[in-house]
Amino acid sequence: MSTSSYGEGRASHGMERRRSIQDILEETDEALRHGTRPGAQVWPTGFDLLDSTLDGGLRSGELVLMGGTEGAGKTTLAVQLVRNAVRAGRHAIVFSFEHESTTLLQRLISLEAAMAASESGQHHSAAADVRSVRAVFEAEDPDRRGLAHAMARVPYGVEALTTVQEYSPRMHLHESNKTTTTDEIARTITEVTEAAGEPPMVLVDYLQKIPIAGWTGSELERVTTVTEGLKDMSLELGCPIMAITAAEREGLGAGHRMRTRDLKGSSALAYEADLVLILSSKENVVSREHLVYDLGSIKRFRRWAVITVEKNRHGLGQVELEVQKDFEHGRFHPEAKVVDEQLIEERVFTT
Repeated sequence: MSTSSYGEGRASHGMERRRSIQDILEETDEALRHGTRPGAQVWPTGFDLLDSTLDGGLRSGELVLMGGTEGAGKTTLAVQLVRNAVRAGRHAIVFSFEHESTTLLQRLISLEAAMAASESGQHHSAAADVRSVRAVFEAEDPDRRGLAHAMARVPYGVEALTTVQEYSPRMHLHESNKTTTTDEIARTITEVTEAAGEPPMVLVDYLQKIPIAGWTGSELERVTTVTEGLKDMSLELGCPIMAITAAEREGLGAGHRMRTRDLKGSSALAYEADLVLILSSKENVVSREHLVYDLGSIKRFRRWAVITVEKNRHGLGQVELEVQKDFEHGRFHPEAKVVDEQLIEERVFTT
């Protein structure tokens, strides 16, 4: 049975890919003279501090890995990064092995409702949350007047729907399954690129779910092959590929700070990735003194998540930012800040 995957055979095309420095200089000069970008394309994340850390955002040709413990909000953050890119006029594809398209759409509408409430000077709690939006999707409409009329029944529903409709042609959701190999992912990216006239930002949720047809090797070898294929794909197709990745050890949580070494297939993932982001709930990774001397701190820290830039091939690494959770609206607050508290590596003390 075939065990082929995307990217195999690239070495055989080495002569076709070889260029002299003179060729590159001439191409760069010509691009500048024609007003086009000679370097990598950049997709902003929409979180200002994260973008400044990444020198503008995610880049074409990058493989970005996002890890974190269960419930930390990996999918929430990743989808929000995609939303921010398409809101800014770019294109994107989400390959979801975990959620149906309607589930992601409901989260997006709730996110936009919260944004609309904040922009109008109201607290985000005044907007329809994910549960309210889901109830609209799951209820029958006795008036049979359509989605816009139904969304008018929830706070900021119309404003949210209008915003999603504005960027909806640029955001594509792929309900992925056991047939969604790296070749299928590459084919879909190529289709969107040809239709849009530019490569899209890509999200895979999640990496360990990508199959290889007829695979008979070990799980570690399969993850390694898939990771290498995604990296090759990002270079060949000129897009950033962000992949959520599972932890090697089950039950990672309070008392342990997740690192790149905890990712499933860590050696291959760490080598191939250009950028590694680890998401942690703040109360699990602050030093013990912040918990025992301030009893109210635990409740406060639970509202925040820490984004650690573990590896950044094109800029600063080991940067720790925090963002406030708003999971009721399927999002994080867009204002990030630098973590002030001391963080830990491993803690046997838990609360």
